[in-house]
Order: sequence, then C-alpha cells, then structure tokens
Amino acid sequence: MKFLLILLALLIIEAAVFLKYGFLLFGVFFIILLIYFRPAMDKIVYTLGIIILFAGLFGSYLGIPGNENLFLFRILIPIHLILLCVSHTHILERVYHVRAFFILFLLFIMSMLITFFWTPSFSESFRYLYFLFEWLYILFLCVYSLPGKRELRTFCNLMVVFYMLMLALGCVESITGYHLPQSGSLYYLTTTSKFQPTGFQFNTNDFASVLTIFFPLVVIQVLKYPRKNIRVIVAGIIVVATVFLTIMTYSRMAMLVLGIQLLILLFSWVRSYIVLILYALLTGFLFSSTFYNFSTLSRLEQIISTSFTDKGTSTLERLQMYQASWKFIQESHYLGLGAGILPVKLDNYMYGFERLSGNYWAPHNYWLEAFANGGIIAILWIASFFIYYFYASISYWIKKACGAEASIPLLIGIAFVGASIALSSTIDKRHLAIGIGIGISILNIYFFKKRKCQTYDDC
Repeated sequence: MKFLLILLALLIIEAAVFLKYGFLLFGVFFIILLIYFRPAMDKIVYTLGIIILFAGLFGSYLGIPGNENLFLFRILIPIHLILLCVSHTHILERVYHVRAFFILFLLFIMSMLITFFWTPSFSESFRYLYFLFEWLYILFLCVYSLPGKRELRTFCNLMVVFYMLMLALGCVESITGYHLPQSGSLYYLTTTSKFQPTGFQFNTNDFASVLTIFFPLVVIQVLKYPRKNIRVIVAGIIVVATVFLTIMTYSRMAMLVLGIQLLILLFSWVRSYIVLILYALLTGFLFSSTFYNFSTLSRLEQIISTSFTDKGTSTLERLQMYQASWKFIQESHYLGLGAGILPVKLDNYMYGFERLSGNYWAPHNYWLEAFANGGIIAILWIASFFIYYFYASISYWIKKACGAEASIPLLIGIAFVGASIALSSTIDKRHLAIGIGIGISILNIYFFKKRKCQTYDDC
C-alpha cells in the first residue's frame, strides 16, 4: 500500500508538470490520504519526504504560475519540518551513525555565516545560505526517510520510473527537437541547441549531471529484478539511452564520468575478464566503424570529437574565470568575500563595469566558489566532508569485495566531482544534493547494521 501511495504521488507530480495549476492536485491528494486512508503521522511524514525529493527533481515545472522560483519543493519543506518536529522523537537516532557528515556541513554553513560581518550584500549572502540550508535538509531527508532496506528499495523503484521517464523525454528532444516550455534549448542561439536534451532541467549540462548521478543507482536496481531476461534487456536499454543522451548534451565532463562509471561497474561484474572484454569491445567498435557506415554512429563520433576539440572559447573563458576567482581569494586574504558574493564580483570583472541588474556570473567551479565566498575555513570544512564521504565509500566498496552494488556511493561521488567543475553553479542543483544524500543513506545503513549486513538488501 505504501508503494502504491507513493507511486500515485509520483504520477500526480508528472501530471502536474503539464497543467498550469497542477500543484493544486497535491492538496486533493493529501485530503484523500487523511479522509479515506487515515494514515499514521509517521507515514504522512515519510510520504511527504519522498514527494519533496522527487518534487526537487522537477523544479520550476511544479512552480506557481508567474513565480516559478516558489515551487512545490520549497513549499513542502517547512510543512515537512513542522510535522517532523511535532510528531517524531527519533530524529537523532536515524542520523546518529552518519552524524559526522552533518557536523561537517553545519560547520561549513557556520563558516559562511561568519562572513556576514563583512559581506557587501546581505541579500546575496542570505540567498546563498538558503541554498545551503536546502542542501542540508535534503541530506537529512534522504537519511531520515531511507533508514533501511525496505524504504531504500521503494525509493529506488520510484527512481527507476522517474529515470526512464526522463530518458524517454530526452530521446524525444534529441530526435524531434521538441522541448518543454522552460528548457534552455529554446533560448540558446547555437547550431546544436535544438537537438540538445534538457529533460526537466533548464541547462543541457544540468541534464547530463542528472543522468550520471542517478545512473548507477538505477542500473543496479533494475538488475536486481527477479526475471533475468527482462532485467538484462531493460538495463541494456537504460545504458544505451544514457550513453546516447549524454553524448547529445555535448558535455565533456559527463562523458568522462559516465565512461568511468561504466568501467568501474564492468570491473565489479567481471573482474577476471575485464581486459579481454575491453579488448573485444574496442575491436568490435573499430571493425564496425571501418567496414560499416552507420549514420547514427558516425554522428555520435562527430559529436564526441566536437565536444572535446571545438570548445576553445569556452575553455579559455573558464580559465579566465578561475584566474579571476583566485585573484579575489588572494585579495580577501583568504578570509572570503562573503557568502554568495563571488558571482557578483565575477560579473563586474568579466563585463568591466558594474551593472544595475542581472549582475550574476556563475563561477563554473564549486570548490573555487566555496573558497572565494567563505575563505580557507569554509573550503576546509567542505573538503573534509567530501574526503570523509569518499573514504567511507571506498572502504565500503573494498570491504564488499568491490561488488557492483557496493560501488553506488563511490560512483555517485565521482558524478558529483565531475558536475562540480562542469556546471555553471552547483549550490542550487537539488539533484546533486539528492544523489549525495542517497549515497550517505546507503552508507548509513551499512554503518548502522555493519555487524549483521553484507549489503543493504540484508538489512
């Protein structure tokens, strides 16, 4: 019943994307829950938490018409927080074994809060801190809502549904040139934008990061389905579609990340024959490319080549932004410019003058942005957070004999690192926070029952 309720909520989310006032459907949904099903408060909190996570993936498509920045995800967070505080007394117990992650992230937020003493813009700093709060709450929500095997399996099954919907939408975009109303491909004036997929994101690079950060979770979950023939076919379709759409985004970093993920998964599945399999795949690819003229294959090869060799202007611009960011870091004596101030400074630097409105230039590097905004203290805390994450992920993977299922937290972390230097901005990307939160949730289950569980399916 719990799965059916969450599936109904997910279907309502998908339907609401295409309706002008679709968010009102959720009021009807909760009324149905309260009147007919009369669920316990903890079930309402759990269901609401899952809805919040998936609503974050749809973003402004579930926003209030005329004010897309106020969307369902942000409306439900305070409601969930209030219900959580008044109904549950076991909050700390569920996050206790991964408390180090939350302590480090809270210290990162506090280091940003200190910069309010010298920030030149309280509005920009407050905006930045709000995004950090969203990140923190998403991490907490993942750990709290997915405390064990059953909840994690339910979430993964729903993620498979969402991922396949996203793949279908991306393929339609790449083949037909049709895009949803808020897709950036409708506004970019480039020769390739018409057929670059964006899914439920605005930017095509954001879409590529969504594909890579959830790819290992979805593939592993599909391969755990009971019917072997069907699961292999579905997993193959997901892999092919993900590779195709990632190439169509022209995102160099996403292609590299996906290649690394596939290699690690291949290594985890067939460690003894990895060299022979890679040799066979490479030989087959070269043979087909040489003797057969597949137009689609040739087109994909051309896109890959263009992505890595024909972005000189973009690369030079990024290098210029990195140099400017480092210059600002030095000028602040490594104490930080103030939370959220680097994009404003970069805008003035790149344009050569201060604009009255729209003065925001994304730094395209999460680590430099954190360093420039919060100083050396902030970068130390957030670096410690991710170092600890990778340490726990690698330890978990090695202890489970480098199994594919145990590699999920590590592969999610690799996808985040790629996105942190590929996307224009990372702090406002909720799908990245959800990905890291899922990774921490899996590690939480592993730490919480580490003496009894071999994998999270045994919990």
